[in-house]
Amino acid sequence: MIGVLMMDRLPNSNMSEFWNGDGGQNWVYFQKRMDVSLAHFGQEAMARAALSVGESVLDIGCGCGDTSFALSRRVGPGGHVLGIDISAPILTQARARSDLVAQDNLIFECTDAQTHSFTQAAFDVVFSRFGVMFFDDPITAFSNIRQALKPGGRIALICWQTAICNEWVSLPFDVVANHLALPAPPGPDEPGAFSFGDTKRVHHVLTRAGYSDISIDGFEAPFNVGSKLEEAVAFLTRMGPASGVVSQPEVDELTRFRITTELGDALEPYVTKHGVVLDAATWIITARKSF
Repeated sequence: MIGVLMMDRLPNSNMSEFWNGDGGQNWVYFQKRMDVSLAHFGQEAMARAALSVGESVLDIGCGCGDTSFALSRRVGPGGHVLGIDISAPILTQARARSDLVAQDNLIFECTDAQTHSFTQAAFDVVFSRFGVMFFDDPITAFSNIRQALKPGGRIALICWQTAICNEWVSLPFDVVANHLALPAPPGPDEPGAFSFGDTKRVHHVLTRAGYSDISIDGFEAPFNVGSKLEEAVAFLTRMGPASGVVSQPEVDELTRFRITTELGDALEPYVTKHGVVLDAATWIITARKSF
């Protein structure tokens, strides 16, 4: 009999595999669309962060760098921004863009905020635009992040509300459900884009992780999913949550064709002179390091 040694998987290994695989490649492909579509969400969260010139900021889940560039402009040459992301292909894009922008107060690092050994008390502010919902153990992650904050340091995050509250998610799922069986939704404690949709859970996580003065406010805004109908269909079937169902290898091409055709029809009423616009609902979360 041959024994097989089974190694424990590293924290957030599923998310790391996804964002270093198709998820990351698709994000890079749609980078310009994402920057346009998510800009006003990030700007609103930055306004709540009340940044000052000269501050140091940690940008978690910085993506292709759009938020990090904006943060570095706000804190000025005397400030500093560290943008981190778990995805190597996404950060390759961020660094390439950074070379063109030439902002000396900004660096990027490929790492996991849950496990990274941050310099103690290095940052005035921790910021994230849709980048903190994917931790296997959010209490451990936010406890680790707290160590990187200076005494009294603050966080400003923006996260999605539940999937059902977001039309850009529910509409594609309704279309896909006409053709394929949908998977069971993630459990309330499972990582994923909508894992911070429950405000009670968010408050519990942050309190346990050592934060106080916690504020969670709703922010609803239009989400532009494409400048044209064709781009919107491609985005929602490659990047949106429904893409995980459509992209399954057992789904045949005819079924995919029917889904994309029906999705295009369903999106027709949402075409505006500014693009294809659906409703989106988020939480803006602020808090302070309590000890």
